[in-house]
Amino acid sequence: MMLKTLITESVFLIVFCLLSHTEGETEIFCSSEPIISPCSSTVVLPCRLDPQQDATHTTVKWTQQDHVVHICKDGEDVAGEQTERFEGRTSLFSEGLRKGNLSLELSSLKLSDSGRYKCSFQDGSEEKSCHVALIVGRSEVIRSHDPIPAESGQDVILPCHLEPPFDVSTLTVEWRHNNTVVHKYRSSGDYPDVQHQKFKGRTSLFHDEMIHGNISLKLENITKDDAGIYTCFVPKLNCQVKRGNISLIVVSNDEETNKKAAGHQPRSSPEQPDKTQNSNGLYFGLGVAAVLLVVFAAVCLYKRNRLRRYRHEALPQKHGIIYKQSSMTNGHETDMMTSEE
Repeated sequence: MMLKTLITESVFLIVFCLLSHTEGETEIFCSSEPIISPCSSTVVLPCRLDPQQDATHTTVKWTQQDHVVHICKDGEDVAGEQTERFEGRTSLFSEGLRKGNLSLELSSLKLSDSGRYKCSFQDGSEEKSCHVALIVGRSEVIRSHDPIPAESGQDVILPCHLEPPFDVSTLTVEWRHNNTVVHKYRSSGDYPDVQHQKFKGRTSLFHDEMIHGNISLKLENITKDDAGIYTCFVPKLNCQVKRGNISLIVVSNDEETNKKAAGHQPRSSPEQPDKTQNSNGLYFGLGVAAVLLVVFAAVCLYKRNRLRRYRHEALPQKHGIIYKQSSMTNGHETDMMTSEE
């Protein structure tokens, strides 16, 4: 009985020790998949402790090769050791540190930010780390290449977006017509004070869609003066195309009606034939008639000459008709009458 109790207590003690050791051991995990984000955007590089552990009194360090990206000691950022090109662009989640969230937020991405990042966690003499890859892609302002047609009095949308798409709600977006400001957006809000007077109250952006890179402009109640080239501009869009031009064509309702009517009008009708075509036909007919007349006259002349030769040669022999022949004798003309026997 005592042996059985001893064995049971030993097994319980071993299991308790194993569980205590497992629960006390903290592991660090990063994303196994590369993080892909466009240039100028803000990205979060995930890193966490498992099981959760308060990391506010430890040292959290992010590096990229030999560059110090961010250091946090005892819940305070250490700016002096940070590499210059990362200054003002990095942060940790202070509330998240209490739950073991060591993720790094990196803003205003540049193409040079691409690479392999190391997240390190140091508690006393123990240090653990993991790696995550970041790929920064190039994004461009994509606008319509074809002119946008519209009628006076209508509302029109000038399409423009960023490709690949990313959140531009924290950036500056500006639309211009020639040298005048049509619409300006900055820091999550519109700035109507800098807008040209003739566009006030007639323009808007699609705020809910800006997180997906949509920066299209809606222009209401357009007039003939609104026609021309519009420029969509993102000033702080680094390492890529920052602007795009769109042509707006405005026609009045009367012009549109006339164009449609002209498109259905026939060129000519049977009652009103084309004068040029009639003249050409008349000249052609006269020419053909002249040629036929010349040919007919030539044929008649040819037949007449041939008939004369035939009579001159054949009539004396076949019909015995007396003909007159003149001869010269001693300088006098003598008429000789000859007949066929």
